[in-house]
Amino acid sequence: MKNYLLAIACLLFIISISGCSQRSENDFKIQYGFKKYEKKFGNCDSVKTGCATVLLEYPEIKHAFNDAIKDSLTKFIQDMLLDNYFHEQRTKSLDEMTELYFEDYKNTQTDFIEYNLPWEINNTISINYNAQCIVSFQSEFYHFTGGAHGMTGVYFANFNSQNGKRLMLSDLLISGFEKQLDNIAEKIFRKVRELKPEDKLEEAGFWFEGNKFALNENFGIKNDGLIFYFNSYEIAPYSMGPTEILIPYAEIRNLVKQDGLLNKVIEELE
Repeated sequence: MKNYLLAIACLLFIISISGCSQRSENDFKIQYGFKKYEKKFGNCDSVKTGCATVLLEYPEIKHAFNDAIKDSLTKFIQDMLLDNYFHEQRTKSLDEMTELYFEDYKNTQTDFIEYNLPWEINNTISINYNAQCIVSFQSEFYHFTGGAHGMTGVYFANFNSQNGKRLMLSDLLISGFEKQLDNIAEKIFRKVRELKPEDKLEEAGFWFEGNKFALNENFGIKNDGLIFYFNSYEIAPYSMGPTEILIPYAEIRNLVKQDGLLNKVIEELE
């Protein structure tokens, strides 16, 4: 038995250090399909009665390198979906979340006679990249539960599909990358926002600390570069909307770790 356990331990160690380049990429590539969850309360065809709807579209992980990674990614997706609506107590399933959401809508109609504003939860989770031991998720949502306007948001999450670890910028880029990356990103940001190099960010309506541009960690990995997203209210008023910038890999080639996963993405393109 000891020899068997030792052999298993050795095998897992070899796998952990072998990397994508030493094994077939398909060994670590996530296999998935898409699921659609849709529920309605009330008559959505009538403007008089009002209704509430939940529409969720998301990937269902069919296969990963091992069951632990599959379970971990599945839980991550589930948690993102459950974050769409919660109260004092965290819900444990989509049905429980939806039931709570509809119950709140019914209570609102009871408290306010002839209330007919439609409520909506709409969340789509997609996969932007799935190769070279990287899987990159993108979550886009729209919520309306009364008020002046609905809320939208886009969030990214990236994982090493070889071990299930969440990937941060520090896992992909060399030490001390921050200043140079911010400088590169600011030029793209100003172009997207139609700002001149001499324009002050604060005077243009942005809320960067110390009036100095800085990236966030809300980034995704795509075939052509790193995508960053500033949601509404994050760096500017709601009226100015969100900001998306794409940094081409050619712009940050010298910042990428040579032995890191992102380097394999770039080498595949070159």
